[in-house]
Amino acid sequence: MPFVRSRERTAFTLIELLVVIAIIAILIALLVPAVQKVREAAARTQCINNLKQLALGLHAYHDVQKTFPKCPNIGSTAVGWHALVLPYIDQAPLGARINPALPAYSTAGNVNRVAGGTRLAVFLCPSYDQEFSSSTIDNLPGGALAYTSHYAGNAGPKGTNIFSGTAYNVNGNPSSQGGLACDGMLPYHSALTTSNPANPAPVKMTVVTDGTSNTLLIFEVAWKGLELSPGSMRSWVRGALWNNDSTASKNVTNAMRTVRYNGGGNYNDISMGSNHTGGCNAAFADGTVRFLRESIDLNRVLLPLASRNGNEVVSPDS
Repeated sequence: MPFVRSRERTAFTLIELLVVIAIIAILIALLVPAVQKVREAAARTQCINNLKQLALGLHAYHDVQKTFPKCPNIGSTAVGWHALVLPYIDQAPLGARINPALPAYSTAGNVNRVAGGTRLAVFLCPSYDQEFSSSTIDNLPGGALAYTSHYAGNAGPKGTNIFSGTAYNVNGNPSSQGGLACDGMLPYHSALTTSNPANPAPVKMTVVTDGTSNTLLIFEVAWKGLELSPGSMRSWVRGALWNNDSTASKNVTNAMRTVRYNGGGNYNDISMGSNHTGGCNAAFADGTVRFLRESIDLNRVLLPLASRNGNEVVSPDS
């Protein structure tokens, strides 16, 4: 009987190919959410590390200067704590370029304004994809936009202390941008006054009578929508101006992720928040970083956490 060679298969059938494609599609559908969760977890961890580094930098500043950074009063928008803390967060060369005696953003050649063109990862939360200032006010020579910061200092609460029934202290209220709260850790001026102080007073650790672990120092202001026109983002160099806008620090007066900039009147009152699911990260005056739930009670927990000496001792987990 003659030998007959069996014919070998050289390719997949159409049905087999479709089955393989379907299996791959199912695997991808299952993998994508897992990858997204891992990516967000990594971004949230990096955000926590950023806040931790900034908090430690502010503590190092306090160790040397015996106060937290204060606003240089120069009659216009001054540089903020982000610029002043640079030597304490391993950015000494850039910090040496900052001139606190000059405005943050007066002329195109201003050294402070030019410094805003430096991207600093420690100022940016990876979960928020808008890394630039969205305002053409904060442009550099040549028209490029300056980099922003997603972390604001706690200027203080604005509203009523429900435990004492008294109003929290706010300077310059009413003003064109909502006033400047002064009961927090990084206010424009740490005491209530009816006129522009010639030498704004800073906060010292010794005046935090509510406990450093119960007092906000820095928090995220980086949630989807802040980049939309008219835009809330400004250069990280910017500090504050008496009776006007404050970029470096914000009042705590609204629930998380509820109020964005309306173009005039509420720039200092925009809500804290982030693109992290369920809340935002915040550094406290003791240097710890904790996650604040978006559902946190505004009047009973959030406002008291923003007050350094209002006789309200509450837990961030309340």
